[in-house]
Amino acid sequence: MNEAKRNCPHCNEALERWEPNAWTGWGNDLFFCNNNACPYFVTGRKRICLEFEKNFAYRYCYNTKNGQELPIIAWCGGGLSLLKGRCKE
Repeated sequence: MNEAKRNCPHCNEALERWEPNAWTGWGNDLFFCNNNACPYFVTGRKRICLEFEKNFAYRYCYNTKNGQELPIIAWCGGGLSLLKGRCKE
């Protein structure tokens, strides 16, 4: 399968390639969903906001080296923040 054509199983958007820096420890490219409307991202953002009151979420990620699907942490600053009184909605 051509990894560049892989889509998110949660929203069907094309995954974006991430080339992590060497210091991250990944050692290979990853593909992740960067769709802010993806149900996986939206659910993760709400869950972390409500349970931990932090501006983080998780995005769907695919590891090209071993075929593993995993969540990857994402910062949710600015307009993606659910904090500032909106966390309880």
